[in-house]
Amino acid sequence: MDYEAIIIGGGPGGYVAAIRMGQLGLKTALVEKERVGGVCLNRGCIPTKALYAATGLIERAGKAGDFGIDFPRPKIDLPRLIAWKDGIVARLVTGVEKLLAANGVTLIKAEAEPLGSGKVSLSSGDEITGERIVLALGSAPVEIPGFSFSAPIVWSSTDALNPDSIPEQLVVIGGGVIGLELATVYSRLGTAVTVLELMDEILPGLDIDRRAIARVKAGLKAAGIDIRTGTAAAGYEKDGEVAVVKTKEGERFRADRILLAVGRRPNSAGLAELGIELDRRGFVMVDENLATSVPGIYAIGDLTPGPMLAHKASAEGVKLAARFAKEDYPLDYDKIPQAIFTSPELASVGLSEKRAKEEGYEILVGRFPYAGLGKALGMNEPDGFFQIVADAKTKRILGAQIVGAEASDLISEAAVAVQNGLTLEAIADPVHPHPTLPEGLKEAAENALGRAIHAVNR
Repeated sequence: MDYEAIIIGGGPGGYVAAIRMGQLGLKTALVEKERVGGVCLNRGCIPTKALYAATGLIERAGKAGDFGIDFPRPKIDLPRLIAWKDGIVARLVTGVEKLLAANGVTLIKAEAEPLGSGKVSLSSGDEITGERIVLALGSAPVEIPGFSFSAPIVWSSTDALNPDSIPEQLVVIGGGVIGLELATVYSRLGTAVTVLELMDEILPGLDIDRRAIARVKAGLKAAGIDIRTGTAAAGYEKDGEVAVVKTKEGERFRADRILLAVGRRPNSAGLAELGIELDRRGFVMVDENLATSVPGIYAIGDLTPGPMLAHKASAEGVKLAARFAKEDYPLDYDKIPQAIFTSPELASVGLSEKRAKEEGYEILVGRFPYAGLGKALGMNEPDGFFQIVADAKTKRILGAQIVGAEASDLISEAAVAVQNGLTLEAIADPVHPHPTLPEGLKEAAENALGRAIHAVNR
């Protein structure tokens, strides 16, 4: 065998697995047909958050008058903005390549096809062999009838991250994470944005309490985003250079561009022919060791069931590397945190209040508003709240949700608590620096214990 492990796909699951395997002394090859980093680094998480941060300056400038500071209307140089975003991506790609080399991983830039029996065919015409083959093929955006990505006016999320102009009107089909994050970015750029969501509420399928979703929805509407839930896009017709999006309910919305963001599908085409078992949605079925139904072939990341999150894929890569080295890396999928970059931000970990009740827990719930934090008021960010859910009998923290400024950063303290089975006292008792935003999580824990100082206890 040429290698102890061959990883096909260099996204956040594949390259992390490769680096960790290299660290553990396994002779490892990573095969990637494009740039390392996958969709997340090149066409997803990173460029989206770069644009989210950049356009956040526009939002802050618009609110600066509340501080007594006035700015002229921002001038957007779109080519420079896109070049700045691309520069960040390129820098990180180079960094990943250097880390792979530093850890002894052989990076093969080619398209790969697993042949079974440890063999992998490369588009270069070569063939390599490995004791184990790891599939980290990722996912792709889904099309729906009436909307094809081949039409220039219909954007995928990749297209939306590389615009040649800022549309005056944008219709976003899909009120999930990707749709709402890009709706936020374009709204800040001055685009009139309409979001059409088939389900009765935005962010469908996520274990988020209605209170938190309502807060995000109110914030998006306050920013001028028109959100239509329970609305099915039926197709569109051209009206000159503009499209008119039609819904099954009979409504019509004009758009310079249509962003189709209804979900992603695993890149599992052809795997069934190898004998790899797929579920009805096309996800690769794996056991607790991430092994597929074919001996010697494993799968991680968006190929497998579970949340399509980069950090889930990375964690699976580390777990698999540990298994190959006969080490242990526990991974509880119910305790993987998530951050959504809307305005306000929404982050969560563990069980929601609703799900904890459904699972039979008697619970304690503590909340604390951003408006009660001196730091939040000083930032002019009073909207939002912290929520902690705990087992009433043991005080063990079951979950947390944060809606508001910097929620994506603030959720990590709660994630540590949830993943390690800590109690409310573990967050409530330690002294937190003042004035800071993390005090809100401490206050929520205090509130759940009935001893909050800066909030009325229930």
